[in-house]
Amino acid sequence: MKPLIVYHAGGRWFGSEVNWKRSGSGFYREITGIEIPQSRAAIEKFAAENQYAIEWRGPLPEEEEAPPRPQPEESRDPSYSIDGNRTPILTNLPGLP
Repeated sequence: MKPLIVYHAGGRWFGSEVNWKRSGSGFYREITGIEIPQSRAAIEKFAAENQYAIEWRGPLPEEEEAPPRPQPEESRDPSYSIDGNRTPILTNLPGLP
């Protein structure tokens, strides 16, 4: 199996194919970027079909982010601000119009 280096950056998946080349009495790795599918499951399927051994590199994102949790209904009380911090708005202070 050939190594396939896979990493995630900028919201996209990138892949590099590794080929071992002979040089004198040793070997070196020749790395070539290739197009890969854009989901982890599809990458694993692609690797299996093309006989790649995946080398995951760097931080990997969660496959599917959980949907945002519903927020409780905010109070419609006008004595609080709308900035989400529920900071009281001072009204009817002496000396203010």
